[in-house]
Amino acid sequence: MSHAVTSPTSAELEHMHTIYSEGGAQRAVTQHFVYVDASCPHSDCAQHLQAIDFRLEAFGRAVHDALVNAWWDDAGFAGRCPACGCWIHFTIRGKRSIDETEARNLAQLPEN
Repeated sequence: MSHAVTSPTSAELEHMHTIYSEGGAQRAVTQHFVYVDASCPHSDCAQHLQAIDFRLEAFGRAVHDALVNAWWDDAGFAGRCPACGCWIHFTIRGKRSIDETEARNLAQLPEN
């Protein structure tokens, strides 16, 4: 017997995302994330940023809690690429290049 493999609908994906986000927020889980796209979102940078352990616990409770909340609220946070130094917006759904102005409006990873 052959069974056709079907991809989830956008509604099903959204439902799975909601469950994942709510569960992470309830447990205040620190981010260890694997992105589909391995590269820095800045086209002129060769840095690989695929499997990331943000290590938020290393920055103290105030920083940890603010960034964990921003992550699970789906706002995400801004951080600089360790290679090119440009701003990146990290979220559950992906990462993208942003400028300084946009980074100022987001929670930010510490410079170090």
